[in-house]
Amino acid sequence: MAAINFTVAYATTLEGVLPLTPNSTIYAEDLGLCQPCVDITTSCYACLQTTQQVFSDSGLTSPVADGYYLTYYEEGYLPAVWHIVGGYPQEGGFYNEETT
Repeated sequence: MAAINFTVAYATTLEGVLPLTPNSTIYAEDLGLCQPCVDITTSCYACLQTTQQVFSDSGLTSPVADGYYLTYYEEGYLPAVWHIVGGYPQEGGFYNEETT
């Protein structure tokens, strides 16, 4: 099973993760659904599925801690944040817009 990875910042709250700089890596199984997101953002992050578990190790054995995971696609993009609980991205838990 192939894995995809993302460099992210982590915090337990949305407000807490927004000022952080990504500095750790998370992993998910590559379900082959990335191309539409890669075409738009150069990343598969927005294409993670709510049924697709996210892990803290490349062997896909240790689910990530509950919280908010932020990445930047590239310079000039707003932060992209997933709220993940039990290792799963949450329905309605993807943020890719300014939060004020």
